[in-house]
Amino acid sequence: MVCPKCAAQNRDDSRYCRVCGLELLPPRPSSYIPSVPPESGSGYSNPSAGYSQPPAYSQNFQQAPQVPMPMAAPIPGAVCCPRCGSTSVMKGSTPLWAVLVAVIGFFLVCILSLLFLLVKDPNRCLNCGLEFK
Repeated sequence: MVCPKCAAQNRDDSRYCRVCGLELLPPRPSSYIPSVPPESGSGYSNPSAGYSQPPAYSQNFQQAPQVPMPMAAPIPGAVCCPRCGSTSVMKGSTPLWAVLVAVIGFFLVCILSLLFLLVKDPNRCLNCGLEFK
């Protein structure tokens, strides 16, 4: 049986979803009525006396999952956990390596820019083509 809320696969006889705890609706009874009565030697007691359990039947009860307490309304602008919805979240920060790369890169670019500004072509005479300082 597939949970309609989280799409998790559950056993057909499950009453609650194993992932989200949603109460699963029992399957609708079929409108099909067999035209042949069940065999008398199938291990069940007299069908006219009502339903009785098969001989090798063991009761398998499933406990209801603990339902989490209802969450308060989220605070506007607060960061919420996408899994549980908690607002007890430690905000992320910029890693130290990224700060170091930015600072070192900034100074490297500044120094190289200054060096390129100091490099000049020599002066050239437009009449005779002589290069000089």
